[in-house]
Amino acid sequence: MTQPQLSFDGDPNGAAYEQWREQFCRQVANVDFVPVGEGRVHRTIAPAILPRLRLSASFGTPMSFVSLGTNDELIVTMSPNSALSGAMGKRPLEIAAGDVTIGDPSIKGARITQITHGNFQTALLPRKALLRACPNAEDLIARAIPGANPITSMFLRYYDLAHAHADKLAPAELDAVSQHLFDLAVLMIGARGDVAEEARLRGLAAARFEAIKADILAQLDSAALSLSDIAATHRIRARTIQLLFEKAGITYSGFVLEQRLLRAERLLRNPGLRSRKIIEIAHLAGFHDVSYFHRAFRRRFEATPDDVRKLASEAE
Repeated sequence: MTQPQLSFDGDPNGAAYEQWREQFCRQVANVDFVPVGEGRVHRTIAPAILPRLRLSASFGTPMSFVSLGTNDELIVTMSPNSALSGAMGKRPLEIAAGDVTIGDPSIKGARITQITHGNFQTALLPRKALLRACPNAEDLIARAIPGANPITSMFLRYYDLAHAHADKLAPAELDAVSQHLFDLAVLMIGARGDVAEEARLRGLAAARFEAIKADILAQLDSAALSLSDIAATHRIRARTIQLLFEKAGITYSGFVLEQRLLRAERLLRNPGLRSRKIIEIAHLAGFHDVSYFHRAFRRRFEATPDDVRKLASEAE
């Protein structure tokens, strides 16, 4: 049996679209995909399976997603660049771009429409587990959850990280990421009391830590990268960031150094950068003291930058 294709690009009126719609949309996704408007249909879909939930990020032309009523999970739905409309049973659904809503795929015919070309992201959450943590979750079906809310913003950012890296994580890491994302969903929906406190301790701290690391990695090549600036960006104390790293078994400065060294090692192995001088590679990795770079690199890899470059060249 051939695997159903995840994406489609073509005429929605032909046999190819109907085959994709039946084999993937209805039989695998348990959702009917109905094109909106005239013209060519384009839809790329990237799923990510985690222990407690399922993620799906797609991109394409306007589309209505209509439930077949065969799924009893609850679905967190969002589009950063398109408004959403539709209905969950008798409840009308009108969501602005960037906001979040909860859908109920157990309702046959429940519909969410991505109005304009763009992204459409979902997280399927186990209904029973979510209702245990948030008894009010079903009250929020089809209602808007503001994307500008700090907790919602953290959920969306952690969602992107989880989706991007799920296929590279070990089972224990996947389990932790899944729990953290579920905890953020619980906080976003509105858990109270002990459940909220437990979710806050796990999910919010983990999401904040991942966001901090992502910001550091984005600025690795900058000589201006500083703990105080990172703390100001995330509106927390510098000492709080240091404690997050210490809890993970490393210091802030140790993390920055390790990531810069790893970047330098990757750059040195890159055939496309073979003509660049070692000092240029050091700068690209964020080192602006070349003597320190050489010492740190040799301690970390037990070889000089020149040695690593030569070995990479000989291995080609």
